[in-house]
Amino acid sequence: MTNYAIRASRPDEWRAQRALRLEALKDPVSAVAFVSTYETEAGFPDEMWQERARAQSFIAENEAGERVANVAVLVETGEEYVVPQTHLVGVYVRPEFRGGGLASDLLEAAVAWSWALPEKVRRVRLWVHEDNHRAQAFYKRLGFVRTGRTMAFPLDESRTEYEMALDRA
Repeated sequence: MTNYAIRASRPDEWRAQRALRLEALKDPVSAVAFVSTYETEAGFPDEMWQERARAQSFIAENEAGERVANVAVLVETGEEYVVPQTHLVGVYVRPEFRGGGLASDLLEAAVAWSWALPEKVRRVRLWVHEDNHRAQAFYKRLGFVRTGRTMAFPLDESRTEYEMALDRA
């Protein structure tokens, strides 16, 4: 098994973030993992990638310093939310790093960061496609449960996404 290090990404690393995201969108599972396409995001201007890189993200790097996994954490507070929460998006692990615990370590870093926020985050949530059974099982193993909320999958509104959440103990 290859060793890796997990750390917060920096905004000046937007090019590396773009490269991994575009790689993720080419992955065969991306059709049920992401609400965008390679064709759409490959056309984004640099300014869009720079803006995205300002959001809190956690990455994993292999021994050569290459990014092999990513998760972005969006802070959601305010009157429109029942409780202060974070929203995990863009979860991706390169295929050769799947199945060895990296995804768990990556999400644990994102959840720990969420719990440490001064906003007293009470819940971490995410959306998962109805056909992404592997991801659903993975999130369930981490303690996430379906909330009962659903939405149409933006790329095919005949399909459904489920909200899953982890409540603070």
